[in-house]
Amino acid sequence: MKNFFISTLLLLSTVSFAQSTQNPLIVLDAKKIGFMLDISKEMEAINPDDISTLTVYKDSLVSKRYDSNSGVIVITTKKFILDAFYKNNIENSPLKTMIASPEDLLKIGVLTDHPESKNQPYDELQKYIDTYTLSDKIKKVASIIFIKPSDSEKINPEWKFGALDINAEIEN
Repeated sequence: MKNFFISTLLLLSTVSFAQSTQNPLIVLDAKKIGFMLDISKEMEAINPDDISTLTVYKDSLVSKRYDSNSGVIVITTKKFILDAFYKNNIENSPLKTMIASPEDLLKIGVLTDHPESKNQPYDELQKYIDTYTLSDKIKKVASIIFIKPSDSEKINPEWKFGALDINAEIEN
């Protein structure tokens, strides 16, 4: 079923491209992995449940940034978001004592205006990592405060292991 989903999604994305060459470049977790027709087996191996975002580009900006005249499909996995955020912001900080691994980020909340978000923490953490998309402006982390579980549960009862309050640097 998952292979059918990925294949169908990619087929529909390819059909939507107006160019005569319908072989878009695939960017997976911020790395160019090849053109769709050349890497179909690798694409079938991706579990749809592991995908956080999938963005299709087919305009002229694509040619400049990605060197692809037939469009680009940018796929970002949930694991990549967790791993990149952890490596960039937690691994070499005092927070490592409270958040021992990237997987621990799934157990805690991220303080936002919408604590009930169903795609938490992926939606919030993705704002601070480069996923290789054209439209995303990456925020720089100014500080991260760990909110202890007793306080975080008052915000969202599901945050039994604590929460993060991430403050972005102010842009000039």
